[in-house]
Amino acid sequence: MQINSIVPKICLALILCINTSLLAETQQTLSDDEIEKIMAPPFYSGNILPTPRQVKYRKGQLTLFDGPAGVILCEPMFEYFGPARELIIKLWNKRIDAYKKQFKIDKWKLVDKVQPLPILFSLVSDENAKYLIDRYDLHKKIGNLKEQGYILEIRKSGILCAGKDNEGLVNGLASLLQLIHIKDGKLVVRQASVFDYPTFVRRYVTDYSIPANDFFDWLASQKINGFASGYAYLIDWRGVKDSNIVASLKRVGDYVKKYRTLHFMPQIHIGPRVKNRPALDQGNPEDINKFLKTVEDVMRWTQADDVMILFDDVPPILSMPMEKKKFKTLGQANGYVLDLLYKRMQKIRPGSKLFFCPPPYQGLKYVRKWKPGVKYYKERMQYMKDIHSWNKNIICVWTGPVTESRVITTDDIKQYKALIGKDRKLLYWDNTWQYHQPLRNFHSKYPKNFVKYCAYGRSFVFINATIPIGRFFAVTANDYYWNPQAFDAERCWRTAVAQFMGRQAVPIAERFYQLRGNGYYCYFARTADLDKLKSILEELKRVSWTREIPDYCWAVYENMCKIQKKNIKSK
Repeated sequence: MQINSIVPKICLALILCINTSLLAETQQTLSDDEIEKIMAPPFYSGNILPTPRQVKYRKGQLTLFDGPAGVILCEPMFEYFGPARELIIKLWNKRIDAYKKQFKIDKWKLVDKVQPLPILFSLVSDENAKYLIDRYDLHKKIGNLKEQGYILEIRKSGILCAGKDNEGLVNGLASLLQLIHIKDGKLVVRQASVFDYPTFVRRYVTDYSIPANDFFDWLASQKINGFASGYAYLIDWRGVKDSNIVASLKRVGDYVKKYRTLHFMPQIHIGPRVKNRPALDQGNPEDINKFLKTVEDVMRWTQADDVMILFDDVPPILSMPMEKKKFKTLGQANGYVLDLLYKRMQKIRPGSKLFFCPPPYQGLKYVRKWKPGVKYYKERMQYMKDIHSWNKNIICVWTGPVTESRVITTDDIKQYKALIGKDRKLLYWDNTWQYHQPLRNFHSKYPKNFVKYCAYGRSFVFINATIPIGRFFAVTANDYYWNPQAFDAERCWRTAVAQFMGRQAVPIAERFYQLRGNGYYCYFARTADLDKLKSILEELKRVSWTREIPDYCWAVYENMCKIQKKNIKSK
């Protein structure tokens, strides 16, 4: 054989080999991390947030979908036909579709030769769940379940997601979705046994506007069941004239009515705080009728049975002409109008709750207001005395001993209730979001059994919950309010960082928290080592699977540079 004839054949073989290698490389599936990153949060952390009342994690996983093989190994059975059925299916399908779309498969095939893994979604009281309840010996646990509770059993033989009620079933699904992850390209779920229900029955987060419905879906996926909106900006006490606002309020009402998983609390400010809007003249019958009609309209549009009226951040004095003639003090005027409102609310929706944020909403440790001799001190003390005569059903809103209360003790509560009347119920306005920024988990200290000091098991976190960094805080705060006895701040932030940014971000966040400390943000902004902070944020941006939270932290860094009057270097 001639050399000249061999060379072309060798070259051709090499070319074919190289092309085959390149083809094989392009046909390789994505890595587990790449698939999970594309699926979007919650990224797998190995744990459930909020922390369940009882949970036992087991070794091993169950395979639900084999993407590389195009095989379905599970059979979800939605044997629940109540209000949240559509929401449950939607949340489940969203997670599954986020996985399946990574594989260019026209038609998935069902597993061959073996029975598909059964996944049963049902109420604990339903006959469909009875077989598995008997088999897993869950009767005692089910007897101890409370409202919004659920049992989640992920075993080799199958999965049972059973809710005490409509909300409970959604909460069980939310936990199941957090245990789903990727292993060798397959969609798997960690084995576990969960028994769970919340301590605070309504856990409100807030914003100034009404977001799109997918935000409410997100709240359901995080077991957050309350949203409050309005404050001093959205809802005009004189009547909502803006057709876009009316449409938004009606939309949230439709969502509440349809799924029965969300509670909406409108907030309406009636004091002289809002620019270009007069305060409610509490001595003017025409003003009062407009106000009562507005609340009635909003309650009907939104299906609300909790309403918050605000008179905060204004002097505790009468300010409008006709109320000055009719009342001696602001406390008397507020009490009169609130009594009328409460009675109207009971006609609209019996059992509804009225929360009121008064001008003095901090406790006695806020010395700038409660130190004798400061401006309006006498008026504040008189206001607190007037509260004693109010309708006993009016619930007072307070922010703890100071505006941003990192610590609350039983003595703080007793001191404040001594001012307003020991039988007056309180709603705690959790304002610690202001203190915790920029990347802060909830880690405040409150008394054991704090829920018993909070009216009707309500919690209220004042936060811009629709932005990514606000969602991060909302999830960590909800971890506390769901199960205060098991709350661990460090475990909480580690889990949340992993779920929001991926597990690779956790050690970088550790460096951030060490630098950040527990002081107020205003102090941190003035004194932080900006070079160290910049290094941390560069690394966080590099490893994070999402951009939103690192981008927010960069914006905070740039603001800190301005505060410290340093040049902002290129990112």
